[in-house]
Amino acid sequence: MMEPSIILNGITKRYGDVTALNDVSLEVGKGELFGLIGPDGAGKTTLFRLLTTLMLPDEGKAVVEGLDCVDDYLEIRKIVGYMPGRFSLYQDLSVEENLEFFASLFGGKPEDNYEMIAPIYSQIEPFRKRRAGRLSGGMKQKLALSCALVHRPKVLLLDEPTTGVDAVSRSEFWDMLAGLRKYGISILVSTPYMDEAGRCDRIALINEGKILKIDTPANIADDGTTLEETFIRLIKHEKGKHNIRKESH
Repeated sequence: MMEPSIILNGITKRYGDVTALNDVSLEVGKGELFGLIGPDGAGKTTLFRLLTTLMLPDEGKAVVEGLDCVDDYLEIRKIVGYMPGRFSLYQDLSVEENLEFFASLFGGKPEDNYEMIAPIYSQIEPFRKRRAGRLSGGMKQKLALSCALVHRPKVLLLDEPTTGVDAVSRSEFWDMLAGLRKYGISILVSTPYMDEAGRCDRIALINEGKILKIDTPANIADDGTTLEETFIRLIKHEKGKHNIRKESH
């Protein structure tokens, strides 16, 4: 097992009577491309908000690059790149201005780490004067990824980054993630798409706040079924156990 970059140990998060994350434990290795696979409402976004120190867990502990997500939140924010599910850049600023702004938040300039973002940013650089709000879905995606990488983070957190974009842009995005491997960045990416899950080193299947299984895509679907079929079977199995517990009470 490679040295861990992200460690979640017994993480639970509740919103009133709703348990968004239920005793979640997993590790992401340094330089690993790890997928968090689950439907809407599975708890994926809550997990990302905890790792980016935007909220606190009710129980358990989260560690990023040896830093505690509660005690060391300021240091974590310096080493993490985050791309939320919704396009969150400044729509009235140009492509170029967005990149410069996000670099300035970390005391730098886009050219400081241009080598890392060049393969991505070069595809939208001809439109650098265009306002971000006027970009296509695929171009917005590339700009958001460039802004998340502009300070050369150690950990990249991507919450459903390909939702709402076309199939070609989705494929190109995963090619870009593969190209980041040479920099040793640890990447945690969530997606509802099973074809994208197959491009990860390892995946965690999550549903209703619980981790159902963690393994390589090949090992999870090693009985001749597809990942989607395996996931559905695991969900039905969990629901069956839940119904049995309810009846026993």
